[in-house]
Amino acid sequence: MQYSCQMPTKPLNFLSKENEELQALIKKQTNEISKTEERSRQLSAQISAQFEEMHQFLRKKEEEVKKMLEKEEKDMIEKMKRNRAETEEKMNDGREKEGILRSVFETDQPDGFLQWWTEKGLEFVEEMKEKESCCENNDIASQTTKFKSAVKSVNLTPNSLFLGLHETHLQFIVWKEMLGFIKQVPDRNVIHDCHDPYLRVSSDGRSVIRTSKKGIFLRHKDYRPLARTHKTFQSGQHYWEVDVGAKIDWSVGFGGGCISNLNKDIGLHLKHEQGYYIKEYETVTEIDLTMKPRRIGLYLDCDRCQVCFYNADDMTLLHTSTYPSSIPYSLSLSPGAYLAGKNADPLTVTWN
Repeated sequence: MQYSCQMPTKPLNFLSKENEELQALIKKQTNEISKTEERSRQLSAQISAQFEEMHQFLRKKEEEVKKMLEKEEKDMIEKMKRNRAETEEKMNDGREKEGILRSVFETDQPDGFLQWWTEKGLEFVEEMKEKESCCENNDIASQTTKFKSAVKSVNLTPNSLFLGLHETHLQFIVWKEMLGFIKQVPDRNVIHDCHDPYLRVSSDGRSVIRTSKKGIFLRHKDYRPLARTHKTFQSGQHYWEVDVGAKIDWSVGFGGGCISNLNKDIGLHLKHEQGYYIKEYETVTEIDLTMKPRRIGLYLDCDRCQVCFYNADDMTLLHTSTYPSSIPYSLSLSPGAYLAGKNADPLTVTWN
């Protein structure tokens, strides 16, 4: 039929273009898969290298502690061997004397015994006696005679091999030493005093405490003032840890400058008698934490526009948020409401 050759070509052109674009997308996606696989290999090698550094550190510490153990063992055994040698010397001397007396007492020649007793025996036995047991009255002396005890003059050296803290708290000691070995540590950024009368920042810039004032002009009883770090961040990755301890009201997170738009803040909050929640701009989301953290880890990945909150006690991830690019963020802290002094403890940025 003639009309079939004259059908509009738009559907064909559309499908042809669509398929070309899909083919291009498939190629790009394949390329992204290859990039991801290569990135994964690189990260795997990086992870292995970092763990190998830690393994080397731990192997070195293991050798050091084992050498300490070997030295303690050597010193202890040398002391024990000296004591044993002294004891053996006394035992050999005692057995020699025992042999002499046994041979004399078992003799069937009375004259020989009397001769030995007169010439050597009396002096031999007297030397065995303790001085205080000697007495002019022979009857009393026979009742109170005491002989020098070789057993009493020696002491057993017991097994007292002990490494102190390296035995009872070895992992803690090595962990403390490893903190100095680790290159990446929590960022050291001091808290800025925003001259808020409801906050007091410590002299070292690491802690912030809520004063006893009762809210702005007694109107905002729920006022929770914020303190922030001097520095803002727009690139790189940054990590902090904040001690919240047993406080019952606080917030930690990220925001703008000292006087900032709170609608752009991202934070983890604990509100008295209400529980934990995440505030992302104007959105509030309650979260259920099975374990109450005493230290919060905050990770700011500016390159990926991502914020992560961790329970720094065991590094459990609590929440991840994303934010629009190009926003400069600083660490923000609020010690929470004063609550008649029940929540007076500070928030403290920790570093090693």
